[in-house]
Amino acid sequence: MLKFKDQVRFTASEIEQCRRIGIDLAGVKTNADYSKAVIELITTLERERPDLLEKIFRAVAARTDLPLPGKS
Repeated sequence: MLKFKDQVRFTASEIEQCRRIGIDLAGVKTNADYSKAVIELITTLERERPDLLEKIFRAVAARTDLPLPGKS
């Protein structure tokens, strides 16, 4: 990834890697665009595969020693 101020550019390889895990980087040109793409994936997982999203959250929490938020 290349960064300049708020602008970002991804290599073809990075775009392909992200596509494989469900992040669409087509048209992503800023940090905000990138955040939106990741949030889109999280929202889809929340709707379609909440069990997988929970597993991801637990793995991230364990790796970073951060507590999981309470369920609502």
